[in-house]
Amino acid sequence: MKRINTVVWIFALFLGLQVSQADAQDFASRFAKGQSSFGLDAGFGYTIDLPPGRDRADLSFVFFFPNYEQNLTGLLGKGTFYQGALYWHVEAGLAELVNRDGEYLFGFSPLMVDYKFVDANRGWAPHLLAGGGFSYTNWKDQARRELGTEFEFLLHAGAGVEFFGKGSSSWALNYRFFHVSNAGIEFPNIGLNAHVFSVGYRF
Repeated sequence: MKRINTVVWIFALFLGLQVSQADAQDFASRFAKGQSSFGLDAGFGYTIDLPPGRDRADLSFVFFFPNYEQNLTGLLGKGTFYQGALYWHVEAGLAELVNRDGEYLFGFSPLMVDYKFVDANRGWAPHLLAGGGFSYTNWKDQARRELGTEFEFLLHAGAGVEFFGKGSSSWALNYRFFHVSNAGIEFPNIGLNAHVFSVGYRF
């Protein structure tokens, strides 16, 4: 009986080691350089008077941006508090005003990066997102002082928490600061600034 118990414990230990090794291998391969995935970020945003004192237009909008990410570095800073991976992030999509006349913004942001602070001992990771792009929009119909043209530049800066599922799937809770302006191509152009809260899914 003792021999059987010993065999069972050895087998269980062996199985546990195999699972740990598989998890480590899955972790390493999931965050390997060159790995890529598609995702979708959807949520809600609203403009803010920042810097204060200019009484910018009060606008709310729904936010729907599919995206693509590719790991540029593999794992960085192994064993440090900043251990993670840097991703190239590209997104294109639609933001549409609500409680107005449905004015739209079609955006494309190819110059973005996403840094994920990953750890093999947890199934989630904080991340930081930043970058820029451009858009075509008729939001100036509701914000004439802020936006002087249909062509506008976009700036993004945000953070969130990503929760990993099986394979390459994950979902995330995100915040971003969203800036829209034409960089002085035409005036007036004080720009719009907004908070955006969204849920993301990767596959």
